[in-house]
Amino acid sequence: MDSLKPFMDRFKAGVFDILAHSMSGESSIRHWYRQLSILLKEHFNVEETFYLYKDGVHLYQYDESLNKQEPLELPIMKDFHHEPYQVLKEDQLFLKQGDLLIPCYEKTDLMGFIVIRPLPGAMWAQDEVMVSVLACDTAVLYQNVRKMLITAEERKRYHELFDVTKAFNSHMNVTQVLAKIILSLKNTFSHYTFTLILSDDQGVEKGLPIEYLDYQSDNEALLHAFVSSEVTIDDQGSETIMYSPLKGKQGVYGLLKTEGKTDKALKKHEIEFIKVLSTTAGHALENAKLYMQSRQLINDLKLINDLSHELNANLNMKDMMSVLTVQIQKALAPDETGFIWVDQDQWQIVEGSTPFFKTEAGRVYIENVKQQLLEGTDSVYMSDCELEAGYRSLIAVPMIHHDQLKGFCIVLHRDSYAFSFEMYKLFKSIVHHSALALVNAMLRVEMEEMINRDHMTGLYARLYLDQFVEASMAKDQHGVFILIDIDDFKQVNDTHGHQVGDQVIIQVSKHLMSYENEASVAARWGGEELAIYFSNMSLHEGIALTENLRESVLHVTDPQVTISCGVSSWSEEDPDQMISLVRRADIALYKAKNTGKNRVVWLKRESDQIMRS
Repeated sequence: MDSLKPFMDRFKAGVFDILAHSMSGESSIRHWYRQLSILLKEHFNVEETFYLYKDGVHLYQYDESLNKQEPLELPIMKDFHHEPYQVLKEDQLFLKQGDLLIPCYEKTDLMGFIVIRPLPGAMWAQDEVMVSVLACDTAVLYQNVRKMLITAEERKRYHELFDVTKAFNSHMNVTQVLAKIILSLKNTFSHYTFTLILSDDQGVEKGLPIEYLDYQSDNEALLHAFVSSEVTIDDQGSETIMYSPLKGKQGVYGLLKTEGKTDKALKKHEIEFIKVLSTTAGHALENAKLYMQSRQLINDLKLINDLSHELNANLNMKDMMSVLTVQIQKALAPDETGFIWVDQDQWQIVEGSTPFFKTEAGRVYIENVKQQLLEGTDSVYMSDCELEAGYRSLIAVPMIHHDQLKGFCIVLHRDSYAFSFEMYKLFKSIVHHSALALVNAMLRVEMEEMINRDHMTGLYARLYLDQFVEASMAKDQHGVFILIDIDDFKQVNDTHGHQVGDQVIIQVSKHLMSYENEASVAARWGGEELAIYFSNMSLHEGIALTENLRESVLHVTDPQVTISCGVSSWSEEDPDQMISLVRRADIALYKAKNTGKNRVVWLKRESDQIMRS
């Protein structure tokens, strides 16, 4: 052991040198391993060293000459049991019997191995104490270097955090920042005048020396400074003008114009000072712009969120369109708003659209947008539209569901460039977030229509008629209920077959539907019995209409059939219930069938005498 002590002393000194280099900021695992390998080969009889590092569950060999590392199939990962070192007992891949394996830990996590291959006959490899000290010092060295790496990384992150925090806490009042910069420049360079040339209106208050960039200017120095983002000096004989970009991280927001006499030329460090202040001004403008954009984005997101909540609050279609119209008006303030829906290849103007779209001029805009969308255009955005009727700005966004075009929403404004690109993006978001709710509402309407309609005749179902009559009796002044039965219908079936019988029912039903309007509902009552109800119609008017219906059925059926009708009525002065209204019509119909058929019979009250035409 005594004969090996000088070697160990030199090794420990080398270890301290490696740590010193690590503390000076030169630390890295690559540098550490390279220095360790040199140290071991210089002071010990070492043939070769290897660094095996762990990545996930696999072990890899560190080799600077290889671009791609392949995982090693070494059983040492399974055979190692937290010993301070291990001497390999048999060859494994490129490792040989007798290789010394020293584990590298970060806290309790195994990170890899240092492999030392002694030269044949190396004395230190035969000394167990020597090997233990070497393994211990190597492991401690790895842990210290690892700690320094982590500390350096954390220090870097803290610097990044500090810089970001400082940027986020900068002043949001761009006018005050620019005013201080101008004041600082004037105090420093009293012989010069300064002007801010902004690329657009940044919301800067009045009182500062501000101009706006003329993109059509023939001033080459000015345009070069703006386009190239470089300081440009324009020497005009007795006067020198310097243009310094107001540059942020995302772009150039204008120029700082510095004017002075040529004999008072700025020195290099003074130009650098102005460049720094110009950059500060650029960052101030950028931060203010980003702040305004973030506030606008928050407002837009709130609008979309509120809209989504309202549209998904189980509203009916009419209420949905009202909510959507209000939000679009709030966001874009258009002169016209239209909602166009596709229903079985038919394009319909949905309720909630402004009246303009039902005019011939409005249909021109609809057709133009429709054609573009059918050709595959994602959306339509026109700032200076040349179509008729004088609307210059147009945005149209399709409503897509399951990759199918269900319709589109269109807004118009009489002024050119009335809708900014930000408005266009917001409108797209509004329509896209609304599309699903609107499609669901449309499908719900279609579903309700299917439920409320008789499949064969197209007439309303009996339940829908009941609901309509009860609602009418609650709000209207009077009404007429008519029950209709096709005469001798069994004979039609027996003579011509049930298919012809069904066609007769369909023919009578279609004729009955021609009498429908907003105040009336026709329904299939059951079998060959049909019914129709007219709100706000007197009994006298109802009888006349029923007579007309009875006479005309003969001319719209093939084979020709006649109908018998039972009529009942109610009035505000003589309130009634639906069950009674239906019973009286049924009694009247029974009387019509049993007194010759092909006639109209009516009954005001059950105690009244039955009347017939």
